[in-house]
Amino acid sequence: MNSDSARPHDNYDAFLSRLDAATASLTTRAESLNKALAAVSLLLEPYESAVRQWERRRYYVSEQLGAHSGSPQSYTALCELHVVAGKMESMLRGRAERITAKLADIQGRREAIDKSLLELELSRIKLTSSRMLAQDRQELSSIFSELAGSAVAAGVPPDTGLLGDLKEAREAIILAEALIEVKGY
Repeated sequence: MNSDSARPHDNYDAFLSRLDAATASLTTRAESLNKALAAVSLLLEPYESAVRQWERRRYYVSEQLGAHSGSPQSYTALCELHVVAGKMESMLRGRAERITAKLADIQGRREAIDKSLLELELSRIKLTSSRMLAQDRQELSSIFSELAGSAVAAGVPPDTGLLGDLKEAREAIILAEALIEVKGY
């Protein structure tokens, strides 16, 4: 019997590869979202500034209308300016709100990616720890088997007490490792 067929198949590499592929894919997406976030952020300030300017202009024209004592033509012109200022303010505010909503959407996707990347890293750590525990368990099992087998191979009658103690020790180790895995240490 060769050692490859005696050992259980180690598929940790396949799972680690999948974690690495998912991490690489999400990292690429995160970089793209960071660029989009920067570009969309650049658009917001000019629109917010324009909204404030048109708001001030509308407020100023409104004050002029309230204090108007001139001709009907100038009053009509002020009314038209007030309407234009209101429309411009409303249009620009709508654009700024759409940009803000887009930024919130991009930030939400970026946060979701960050959360997934953290979960992937935690999974990688857990999987690596589990792999190390499995390797340690396999080495201990091999050592115990060698110890139990060496007594029989030497022509000495097997020490049933030793075999029992080794079996109990192996079970205790396996239970301790299982507890460690369950507790997440």
